Formats: sequence, structure tokens, C-alpha cells
Amino acid sequence: MPKVLILTYGEDLHADYVSEYFSKNKIEFLRIDTESLIDNYDILYSTEKSCYTISIGDKDYVIDNSWNIWNRRVMNPDVEKGLPKDVSNMIFEETERTWDGLLFSHKGKVINRPENHFFANNKIDQLNYALCNTENIVVPDTIITNNPKDVESFFKKHNGNICFKLQKGVIIKSGDDYQTIYTNKVTKKDLENINLVKSHPCQFQEYIEKNYEIRIIATDFEQIGIAIHSQESELSQVDFRRYDFDNVPYNHIELPKNIKHFCLKMIKHYGLHFGVFDFIYSANEEFVFLELNPNGQWLWLQLKSGYDLTQIVARNIIYDN
Repeated sequence: MPKVLILTYGEDLHADYVSEYFSKNKIEFLRIDTESLIDNYDILYSTEKSCYTISIGDKDYVIDNSWNIWNRRVMNPDVEKGLPKDVSNMIFEETERTWDGLLFSHKGKVINRPENHFFANNKIDQLNYALCNTENIVVPDTIITNNPKDVESFFKKHNGNICFKLQKGVIIKSGDDYQTIYTNKVTKKDLENINLVKSHPCQFQEYIEKNYEIRIIATDFEQIGIAIHSQESELSQVDFRRYDFDNVPYNHIELPKNIKHFCLKMIKHYGLHFGVFDFIYSANEEFVFLELNPNGQWLWLQLKSGYDLTQIVARNIIYDN
């Protein structure tokens, strides 16, 4: 059985749960909290051996092909306070390229390689893949445009039942607070400011009425669906990320074979070993594909539904195809 290198950060509960699973099952692993690289670890790449060595104190770990790597989340290293921004950015860039060198060149299993993560993370390409699949997956009618007239036509086409959503989630600082932009329905009043669309290409989709939403954890071996009953709360009806944990139930559901097959095919298409899918189970009782997140969160689904996703993720890390 391979050893496992976990690249993560100190406050990552996902890594905590998987590390506990490895410890209980006597699987050898090394966890690196990447923000602490400068203070706690030494890293060496040498052309003489064509591999990396990570040292903790006087113990060396040679990361050869006997290791699998879980690329959970690599963070910038903690740097000395007061460094000029350009110097900090240079340190971050050189460190990122060093970790990427390991993840690109490693001959063992990597979940997931950065180049495949980048390839998979484009929402337009995901929609095009889903449209061309042979599994009869439903995809919402979608436009991305910076032309206000296109939005007005799209609004009329769907009788005003459309939504706006970002292609990539962002966090925006507003004063002392941080905010994000969720999926929102577009109203006639919003169209009064439609010229704002000229600032950048914006994504609009037909709004799909839901029975519930589904997050699917897909690995090389298993595809597990957790239903999020977002319609039980007015707060989360449009976007489940407006969490209302007191009122929104979660439960494991059995997925149809075509949905499982689609998810497996899609992660293989992008060269992934792991991905998290968002679907809607519509009011018309159709599975509607929304997006794939190649490094999506899953632990809260386990905590809310009681379904053990940790073992699914951990087993996938340690076994090869």
C-alpha cells in the first residue's frame, strides 16, 4: 500500500478527518501544513535523484513513487511581517512553483494535479462537455455576455425566470467585512441597471425550479449523492450556500446509473481522481447539471447527513486504478 503525502493547511478539518482515518487504519502518511513551510519544513529538489525530499527536524522523507499525494490545498507560506509586497509576492511565486514542480512531475497518484485542476475549472468548457455527453444530462439554457440587449432577450425568452451567477466565486472586501456574490434571480427592476453588464462578461441561466439540490462526491471508485433540501428554507431556496442549517435537511440518496456514469466520465475527461458536482433535482423530476468543482468541500455534508464520506475520500487516495 502506498504512503500518502497530504499538502494542506493547519485549520483544514477535511485533512484532520482523513488523517484520523489513516492513523486508525495504520496507513503511513505525512501531513504538511504548507503555510508553515518556512518555520517547520525543509524542501529539496535535486536533479541527482530527480525527486523531492521533505525534512522535518532530523527526519527526511524522500517522495518517490511509493507515495500518493493528496493535493488538498496549498497555501502561501507565512512570511515575515513588514516585507515589501513585491518581495512577498516573489516568495509566494517561487514557493508555488516549487510545489507545482512536485505535483507535475510526481510519477505516483496525485489527487489532483494542478494542470488538470486548471483544465477542469472552466465552467464554459464544463457546460460544453455536458451538452455533448451521451448520458442525456439536462443543462440549463445559459448565456455569457457583456451586451445588455442579449440579457434583455434572454429575460424575455424565459418569461423573466432567469438568474445571474458568477463563473468563479470571489470574496470581496467591503470595509471591515468580506462578502461573496451568490446566485440571484434577475428581476424587472434589475433590468433598469442592465448597462452594468457592459463592464465584463456576465453569466445568466434559466432558473430551474427545484425539488432539492444534490452535491455528488465523485472518485475513481464511487459516486455518492447527498441531497440538500434547500427549498425547506426561504433563505436558501435560490442558492443553498445561503446556509440555513437549522431548517435544511441533508440525506444520502441513491443516484441513477446514468448520473454516476456521467460524473465518472467527466472527471476522467479532465484527468481528475476526485471532483464535486452540483446538480438540481428539478420540479420536473430531472437531474440538471450545474457545475463541477475539482476541489470541492464535502465534510459539512457528512456532518449534516451522517453519511461517512471520509472513508470514500481516503480510500480513493490510497488505492490506484
